Amino acid sequence: MTADGLSRRVMGGALLAALAAPRAALTQEAQVDEFRADQTTDRVRRSTVPVFINDQGPFRFAVDTAASASVVASDLADRLNIAPAGELDMHTVIGLERVPAVRARTLSSGALSVGGARMAVGSRAGLIGLDGLLGLDLLAEQRLVMRFRGQGRSSIHRSRPDHDQFLGVVRPRVRFHPPEGGGVDLMVVDALVRGQGVQAIVDTGAQVTLINPALAQAAGARPFQSRTASTGNMLVQSPTGRAALAQAMVVSAVHFDELVLDQLAVLMGDFHIFRLLGLQDTPAMLMGVDVLGVFERVVIDLKRGEIIMEV
Repeated sequence: MTADGLSRRVMGGALLAALAAPRAALTQEAQVDEFRADQTTDRVRRSTVPVFINDQGPFRFAVDTAASASVVASDLADRLNIAPAGELDMHTVIGLERVPAVRARTLSSGALSVGGARMAVGSRAGLIGLDGLLGLDLLAEQRLVMRFRGQGRSSIHRSRPDHDQFLGVVRPRVRFHPPEGGGVDLMVVDALVRGQGVQAIVDTGAQVTLINPALAQAAGARPFQSRTASTGNMLVQSPTGRAALAQAMVVSAVHFDELVLDQLAVLMGDFHIFRLLGLQDTPAMLMGVDVLGVFERVVIDLKRGEIIMEV
C-alpha cells in the first residue's frame, strides 16, 4: 500500500476521530498508566519506552521531540524519593513555566544512560497517566525508533547512518529551528497545506496536531463538526496540568513529502511554542502522533537530523 493510499483510508476514521472527545482525553484526572512489555504506545498513541530511574523500574515514559525538558510525575518522584533540585524554566505549548525539579542519580532507557539527570516535576493528569516524558535535553544525541503498529517495541539507540532498506518510505527534508533567545533546537519539516508552504514542528509528545492562526487563515481551515462531540473551544494541557483554550478545526490537502492527507482534524490557537520559534505570523503547525501514527514505524535521528517514516 502506498503512503497516499494509507493516509486516505486512515483519515476517514482515526485521525478525524482524534477530536471526538479531546476535552475529556486532555483534561480528565488520569490513572497510572502501568508499564506493559507488549505495549508501544499509551492511551493517546504517544510512543513510549521503558525507563529505569535510580536502578528501579521499568517506568513508562513518552518520547517528546518538542519538549525542552524531561518530566517525571510528582507521585513517582515522591515514591522514589528523588532528590529535589530547585526549580527550572520549561517551555511548553502553553507557555514558559517555572516548575520544581528533581535530580535522579541514574536514568536509562536503551542506549540512553545519564547520571544526575535533572527533570521537571509534572502532574499525572497532565502526563495523561504516564510516569513521565523524555525531552530534548536527554534525547538530543539519540536515535529514536517509534513503533505505532505491528511487532516490536519503541526504543532508543545511538545515532548512526541509515543503511536500512525501507519499503514505502517517506523522508521529508529536515532542519533544526533554534528558539528565539536560545535553547534546544526543534526538528522542523516542510509541508504544504492547500498549496501554502508550512513549517511543521515534529512533536512526538502531542496527541493532536496544533496549528497557529496564520495557518488557519492561509489554508482556509473550517470548524470541526462531529455527531458525537461538541465543537468550538477545547483545552490543551501541558505536562504540569496547565491548560489553554484551542479551537477544533479541519484543514484539507495536507502534504508531507509523499504523504497526502485529505483532511486533518487539528486544534488552532495562539500557542506559546509558535511565538518561541518566531513563527506567530508564519503558517506553522505542531505535527502530533495523529499524523505520525499513520505509519508503522518512525525513525528520528536527532543528532543527524534525519526522519524516516515507514508504511
